[in-house]
Amino acid sequence: MKLKATLVLLIALGTGAGAFTWRAVRSSPETAVREPELRWLQREFALSDDAVLRIAELHRRYTAECEPMCEELQASYAEMRRLMAGGRRMTPELGSALNRSNKIVGECQHRMVEHFYAVAKEMPPAAGERYLALMTPIATHPEQGWMKVAP
Repeated sequence: MKLKATLVLLIALGTGAGAFTWRAVRSSPETAVREPELRWLQREFALSDDAVLRIAELHRRYTAECEPMCEELQASYAEMRRLMAGGRRMTPELGSALNRSNKIVGECQHRMVEHFYAVAKEMPPAAGERYLALMTPIATHPEQGWMKVAP
């Protein structure tokens, strides 16, 4: 009798673990829009589940590209601070560090605008136009949003 009870318990635990794992790894609209910005986007622009799934994939790819660039920019700014703390004039090293940071900022801005256009393309035309109108100030004024860097 104990063997039968143990066997039933093991089967139940295995089934439960399998169901939990399946639920955790399966791809569905519910899991694709966990990010608050994607939930907002879906509500604000009345997007279908299919559209938000495509946008979620664009968002994941963009974030994966953007994060290392942000780290690179942080390192560039740290180098500039270090060089500026060591002197009272522009040096070739400081000029190079400044050029590197400007190049990174330009690349970030370029990728951001490409991302905004890609997202807008996944929306109905009127929603895409409204989305681009909302995103243009973010892309054109980095100092007010995406480029705020901790000291």
